[in-house]
Amino acid sequence: MLVQTQRQIATLLTAVVVTAMSGCGQSGFDSHFVSSDKTESLIKEAQNGVGDLPGVNELVSDRFGTPQQLNAWMKLPVDFGGVSGSVSAAPEASIAVEELSLKFDGEVIQVDSEPLLVQFVTGAAAPAVVEIKRWSAEKGVASLTAAMETLPAEGDTVILNGGSHLKTGRQLYMRHCSHCHGTSGDAAGPTAEYLNPRPRDYRHGVFKFTSTNAQSKAARDDIRRVLQNGVPGTYMPSFVPMLKDNELDIVVEYVRFLALRGEFERRLVSELAPDYSKDAMANRMASGETRSEVVNDLKEFLAEDLQDSIEGFMDGTNGLATVWTNANLPEATITPDAARVPNSAESRRIGRELYLSKAINCADCHGIGGKGNGPQTTIFEKNVVTETLYPEPGLHDVWDNVNQPRNLTLGIYRGGRRPIDLFCRIQAGIKGTRMPSFKNLKHEDIWHIVNYVLSIPFEPEPGKGPTPAPAAATTP
Repeated sequence: MLVQTQRQIATLLTAVVVTAMSGCGQSGFDSHFVSSDKTESLIKEAQNGVGDLPGVNELVSDRFGTPQQLNAWMKLPVDFGGVSGSVSAAPEASIAVEELSLKFDGEVIQVDSEPLLVQFVTGAAAPAVVEIKRWSAEKGVASLTAAMETLPAEGDTVILNGGSHLKTGRQLYMRHCSHCHGTSGDAAGPTAEYLNPRPRDYRHGVFKFTSTNAQSKAARDDIRRVLQNGVPGTYMPSFVPMLKDNELDIVVEYVRFLALRGEFERRLVSELAPDYSKDAMANRMASGETRSEVVNDLKEFLAEDLQDSIEGFMDGTNGLATVWTNANLPEATITPDAARVPNSAESRRIGRELYLSKAINCADCHGIGGKGNGPQTTIFEKNVVTETLYPEPGLHDVWDNVNQPRNLTLGIYRGGRRPIDLFCRIQAGIKGTRMPSFKNLKHEDIWHIVNYVLSIPFEPEPGKGPTPAPAAATTP
């Protein structure tokens, strides 16, 4: 009974949108979301559930769906598309309901090729979906194609054509993005293995190049900027020639959806891994427990403790809904408290001194001459998860890829070459990498470093300043 109630609650928070479409690499009919390596490190009961108690795979699927039937989990801070509304008057209980009094927060637009579908999000009728054959905006009355089995009440929340952005975003993503980033956003598309650097794996919820502070997620504008401009020096192109403005926005929402799906899965695994990973099972059995005892313990955990944890995943200070919403607030955006310092020889001199200083020590990674060959590139780092050394020297990111520090002499900056882009890279660091945040550095000093870094490609040798312009020709 407890499990059934929990699943009913989850369903009430979900708008289901059926999608079946084609795309690069996999067709819409055979594509699938894959489990992460971390999920597969759990014992099979933790992955797939015990009896009627769902494991990680089903918990994720219940809330996010499959590529053919995506679920718009309304708790997520994603613009799924559709028009929200409510029941403006309860229908009479004595008749078969074929008309509904509804009011919507936006305009109802009829597209000839698609029916008008209304889903009940709250109330006794939820999660039923009904089709409207006629809509009277003047009367606020919808005529239905069939009578409703369960009557809604006044004030029940509905959504019209919910998930339209999710459906279109999926289509655009499969056409333009999945070949590299994969159906699941796991950077495992059919092209990915041939690319260096690897495509971004969204499932960490981490995006490198943002305009937000070091503690914040990427804002919508940050993801959109990458789609617009591409990532210089990589295979990530600009999609401006291929996508309209509204399509760029829809792809942003679908990428956020994939990122939230991946983070939700990771948080589930983090709750289960300490006691129910394959390694944990081996250790517990070596200590005298039987497999059935561990599975019974897991069953109790799935029925009680994990459900409480799931609520915490979304709500609260560090909940997914909270942190992704806050990333779009003005206070999360990096705003210099000083205007850019004029790009003078003196400013560049100060910037170089800061670049080489012990406190900031940019040269430790980028090298004295800015060629990306600092001493940190020769060390063997330890993987913070496995606590073992990586097999190759160099700096590694959260995706376990080797990151060569930027060769500043080339003048190619992956996060953008505007002065404010470099300011953000220094002030907030590059998320998911070893490039740290210098948030305590005076903003005026950051501008000096920006001026110096922008001058490096034009220096004849480090610290000597720009190459002077040739002298004007003279006649005797």
